[in-house]
Amino acid sequence: MKSNLYSSFSLSKAYYRWFVAIGIAVIFLVLFLSYSFFNVLKENQINSRKQTFSKQVELAAKDIQNDFTFMYEDMLFLVNNLEPWTYERTSNEELAFEKRARRIFNNHRDVLDTIVVTFPNKTVSFHFDDQNNFLRTTFENYSQVPQNKNELVLSNPNKGVGITVKTNLDRFFVYKLANYYLGKSGDKFIYNDGEFLTLGLEQQFGNYIFEGGILSDISRNVDEGLKGDYIGFISSIDSPEKLKVLVHQYPFNLPTNDKKFAVVFIQDITFLGFVVYSAYFYLLLGLLVLLALVILILFKFIKNTQYANDLLSKSSEEIEELFRRQTLLLQESKGFIYFQDAKGVMTKVSEEVFNVLGYTKKDFVRNFKDYIHSDDKLILNKIIKDSISEKKEVITTEIKFIKSNGEIIVVRVFEKLLYNEGGEYLGNVGICTDINEKFESEQKLIKSENRLRAVLNSLPDLIFIYNNEGVFLDYYVQDESLLLYPASDSMGKTLLNVLPDPLNREMMALFTKVVQTAKLQTMEFELMLTIGKRIFEVRIFKLDEGRIISMARDITAQKLWEKGLQEAMLSAEQSNKAKSEFLANMSHEIRTPMNGLLGIINLLEETILDKIQKEYVEIIKDSGESLLNIIKDILDYSKIEAGEMSLNTKVFNFKNEIEKSLRIFSGLVSEKNISFSYQFESIMPEYVELDKEKLIQILINILGNAIKFTPEGGKVNLKISGEEILEKSIILHFEITDTGIGIPKDQISDLTKPFVQVDSSNTRQHQGTGLGLAISNKFIELMGGQLSIKSILGSGSTFTFSVFGKISNDQKSIYSKESFEEDSSLLDWKNMAEKYPLKVMIAEDNRTNLRFMDMLMSQLGYTYQVASNGEEAVNLANINDFDLILMDIQMPVMNGLDACRHIKKMRSTSVEIIGLSANAFQEDVDRAMEAGMNDYLTKPVKFKELAEIFKRCAEKKLNKKEAG
Repeated sequence: MKSNLYSSFSLSKAYYRWFVAIGIAVIFLVLFLSYSFFNVLKENQINSRKQTFSKQVELAAKDIQNDFTFMYEDMLFLVNNLEPWTYERTSNEELAFEKRARRIFNNHRDVLDTIVVTFPNKTVSFHFDDQNNFLRTTFENYSQVPQNKNELVLSNPNKGVGITVKTNLDRFFVYKLANYYLGKSGDKFIYNDGEFLTLGLEQQFGNYIFEGGILSDISRNVDEGLKGDYIGFISSIDSPEKLKVLVHQYPFNLPTNDKKFAVVFIQDITFLGFVVYSAYFYLLLGLLVLLALVILILFKFIKNTQYANDLLSKSSEEIEELFRRQTLLLQESKGFIYFQDAKGVMTKVSEEVFNVLGYTKKDFVRNFKDYIHSDDKLILNKIIKDSISEKKEVITTEIKFIKSNGEIIVVRVFEKLLYNEGGEYLGNVGICTDINEKFESEQKLIKSENRLRAVLNSLPDLIFIYNNEGVFLDYYVQDESLLLYPASDSMGKTLLNVLPDPLNREMMALFTKVVQTAKLQTMEFELMLTIGKRIFEVRIFKLDEGRIISMARDITAQKLWEKGLQEAMLSAEQSNKAKSEFLANMSHEIRTPMNGLLGIINLLEETILDKIQKEYVEIIKDSGESLLNIIKDILDYSKIEAGEMSLNTKVFNFKNEIEKSLRIFSGLVSEKNISFSYQFESIMPEYVELDKEKLIQILINILGNAIKFTPEGGKVNLKISGEEILEKSIILHFEITDTGIGIPKDQISDLTKPFVQVDSSNTRQHQGTGLGLAISNKFIELMGGQLSIKSILGSGSTFTFSVFGKISNDQKSIYSKESFEEDSSLLDWKNMAEKYPLKVMIAEDNRTNLRFMDMLMSQLGYTYQVASNGEEAVNLANINDFDLILMDIQMPVMNGLDACRHIKKMRSTSVEIIGLSANAFQEDVDRAMEAGMNDYLTKPVKFKELAEIFKRCAEKKLNKKEAG
């Protein structure tokens, strides 16, 4: 029995030991499963956080990039639609532009600081002040505008305008990142070329530094334009405690900004899963309490195992979901993942291989080596072999793949090499990304640079490239004989070292200006070379941010040609001037005796003559006036040829002046029994502003020809119409139709040439110089119109022309010098001196004209003193208190204009000075008025004109006396 008890005890003890062993085993198994389960849960939470962070950081980066791009496109649209005259015309245009600027400012308020708009004549800036007022500031030039390191410069060279956008990137980044909440254990940064910008955001971790290679991985991925996520540790400067963190970054670009940017989010995962540890501790405690009951322990073990399996299954599904989302990212980036073993056999590939290369997974796993381009197979194998022997962990290279459709594309291969603890190569996992578009863009850039080099090599200029400090980097020179030294000797040296003084300092100053302003600079300089002195023109401008280019051209021949051309032009101008002076002098010398003759004839007409004597006087008078008209035509055409003819516009009553000029032809029309008619359109304006004298001369020339070449009993008609344009402008149309002899078609085009007539024989019926139509045509062109001639030989002709003018309502400026003629019949000019007493001086050097003036003054009843030159006139005016001085313009010793200036200085406005001259051009009248003359009369002086001058002067004297 003892033996049975012992056996039973031993059996129970054995059972107990087994139970204890089983219990201990169960405990350790539970502990192991709990630890494994916790790790799975923690990894699941980390992966979940990775997914969330990845999406958030991507959204933040794209949000920043898109908003900044929209702002840039708005500014680009604004500068392309900007007009250089916006601030030079009307205030409405200024207001419209400022509204557009304010609207753009409101749309991009978070990034914009100031908008600076550069016009050809001014610079205008816009910004909001602290009180939210939209302010405009005007500067004389751009250099006065405060500078900003974050500037976008947009220009429109075709219109000479530009916009400088001053941005506040810190405020912009803060505004955008504020929309993303990471919780109390998260921080947000902007990565900018190796630096993390806190931007004034509240930081959770204080001042800290990254442990390990996280910072270098971030820098490398951002430089390559790749997003990334990392897990590592950070240590705080304020505390020795290390924190395990999850880091996500997503790169982004800003238009026109070459810096590398990325949004960086950091999350503390140190205590991630601690709650799971706590819950499991209590679970383990319960299991230890129930350890005595093996069945319950076993039951609990089975239950927990099943529970763990369920959780693992659920976690596997979540991992699969994460893998699916990673697949979507690969599809977006046009890439796929693959796995290879130690022998280089492809074991697995992601489905994206079909989207990238067009092969199925099975086909690519089996035949991928055949799809690598033959040029790259050996190179890739050597890279992998060398990397394995050197125990490298990462391989990055670019190779060519053949797609299923035969197309060859360039891909980037990134492989992570895997080793065991003994350093034995196990295989690799790789990512293959399609970079064909980027590769082609780079190739195009290379070709573009090569074409630029080819162009530079073909140019005859001396081309040098420098860095921003003025050091020679490269050159393109065709002819080194134009250099002081061989081009190769300049490489590595500066402008100050290569060029002689002081040219080196001048060039360096110009170079510095280009670096500072980025604007093209030019200068000319001379160099004494071994082949002789040469003149160069150099242009210096920016090639890119780090390089400056200069292009110097030998312009020695051009300068010599320009000098010869200037000398030729000067000679031609002197010739034209001499010609003009000769014609003017000839005109004066011919017109002076003619004026005396015509003046005497006018006096003779006032005497008692019989019929035959009157006929003789009329013949002499007509012949003299015809000669004066011929001289005037020659002088007019000489001024037109010299380009000296200009318009002298006046406001006048259009219809009255036209009708007055038509009365000139009344005698000839009656004599030839011609039916002459004219019509005005009903909408014709009453007052117009244009050159009345030239318009009347055109009408007289063309109408005179029409009447002259129309036989007796014929018809001549003038039709005048108007067409209003641009509110106050008008085109006046004139159509002159006659039933004259007509013009042959082959001679119509020659009619407007000088000295050309249809019948130029000695037996022609109608006389003339052939200048009338030529002068009229030039006047019409000068007034903005065109002369058109239609004619049928034997039936008649139609002359049509148009001129530009302005509609005027300013009747105060109406030109009416002839107004006195209307009531001149009421003036008893033969007793002028009694009614209008004046003290008169005549300054005249020509005896004939003086005798004529003596007869004229005698008939008017005035006595006078005579000065034979300008100097005598000044002396007489100094010692006598004259009321009126009749001053000839051309006189010896001192001319009439200088004499007038001297007298006006002495007598101010107390004496009236009237200019007398044979020159009837408007510029002669203008010079006389500028010299201080009160009026201007053209010789021969008419009774009525002089009588009106005397009357007006006497009345002015009387009014002044009564006022005093």
